[in-house]
Amino acid sequence: MIENEQLQHWIDRVDTELVRYFANKDMSCNPLDRAMEYTLLAGGKRLRPLLTMVVVAEFGKDPEAAIPFALASEFLHTYSLIHDDLPCMDNDDMRRGKPTNHIIFGEANAILAGDALHSEAFLLLAGAPHETLSAAKRNQVMVEFCEAIGKRGMVAGQVMDLAQTGQETSQAQLELLHQRKTGALLRFCVRLGAHLADVEQNDLDALTAYAEKLGLLFQVVDDLLDEESDSTTLGKTSGKDAGQDKATFPKVLGSDEAHDYADTLLEEALSALEKVSRPLSFLEEIVRYVRHRDH
Repeated sequence: MIENEQLQHWIDRVDTELVRYFANKDMSCNPLDRAMEYTLLAGGKRLRPLLTMVVVAEFGKDPEAAIPFALASEFLHTYSLIHDDLPCMDNDDMRRGKPTNHIIFGEANAILAGDALHSEAFLLLAGAPHETLSAAKRNQVMVEFCEAIGKRGMVAGQVMDLAQTGQETSQAQLELLHQRKTGALLRFCVRLGAHLADVEQNDLDALTAYAEKLGLLFQVVDDLLDEESDSTTLGKTSGKDAGQDKATFPKVLGSDEAHDYADTLLEEALSALEKVSRPLSFLEEIVRYVRHRDH
């Protein structure tokens, strides 16, 4: 859990707005709404919306104005979790300490809930008001979002993950896989905050470098936790990667070397932050949290 009170406040604001989003249910589609909110409101680190809001705040702009855009990334992330847990994908029956979506609502409704969350993410990004976001900049945001989540990003990473299960994998292949599957959306969230804050190009470049290291670090730690932690702490099935012969950083590098690699990525992310034109203490705290998290 993040211990910083300000960061926790922003996480709580995201949770509040997620609940509010589903306050007025469409009763004609009530099973869909219930399936969507079941996973969306089941908890989670809220790292993706937090990154967007933090970047906005660290550059002196209003993080409240960024909330609708930040919610879009959480909707998209939740869709990916629901689909990732399906029997045809990773076939998991526990997520965030609860039965996965398809266990409760059935495969068809789980797929449709993911599809609807995917669409809502686009609706928020395309339609949320923002005083200083120009039409051209909003279009750039939409293009970057599509690149992050589709055949150049998350979906491509998932295909690679399925294809490399049970196969010999190099470190370079594994890094590319997770730059797409996990890292692309995290990178987008940081850049989204930068676009909303209208930062200079040099700062955008440094923030992008930070986000790329953060994305890889998140996955290395995730792989280590799957190997070293327990299901209760993780809120999902531990040891699943080894059981399915997944390509992971501990498998490719060895556990000790994977820990060393995580430490290296942390230092590289912090070095990237040093190139930004102002101190970014919250972003520094977030990447340290990602390195040392226990779930």
